[in-house]
Amino acid sequence: MTRTAWAFLATAASGVPAAFVWWAFARPSQWLATESGLVLTEGNAQGRFQVVAVFTLVGLALGLVAGALVQRATRPSRWSTVVGLVAATVAASLVCWRLGVWLGPPAPQEATGLEVGDTVPAMLAVDAVVPFLVWPLTAVLGYTLALYLGSDGVDERDEADAASTDELSERSGR
Repeated sequence: MTRTAWAFLATAASGVPAAFVWWAFARPSQWLATESGLVLTEGNAQGRFQVVAVFTLVGLALGLVAGALVQRATRPSRWSTVVGLVAATVAASLVCWRLGVWLGPPAPQEATGLEVGDTVPAMLAVDAVVPFLVWPLTAVLGYTLALYLGSDGVDERDEADAASTDELSERSGR
């Protein structure tokens, strides 16, 4: 297997630790048990946004790091590397999402033995497409930044040798 394939596999597998980070930091909405059943009050509903925001921030961080690391590990840069990076980060986001839902609390409707005033956490859920798009877009951004801000293999010694060669050429031309 090539270094590029390993880099893509590692990027896709990074969805597993990302799921644990999402699960650890996400604070889902709290359903309130009332006499008439479970109710999601306005004050408790803010967790719904927070869960999606944490998923997005995890994807943003992972995407930037993955993009930069893939660019460094898979030189020379090719367009197929960017396509593979996009596919790997989409896979990582899906792994994170599914594993996070599995790790998170069960559906509130499954809670039993509740008394009035008890709270039940909602499931971890991402109900929009945009958070999933953040992962590959920031990976491409990280890749691009690493490509253009990196030295591209130019060593300072190579620059010094080139300068001394130019100096030697000037002296010999006299």
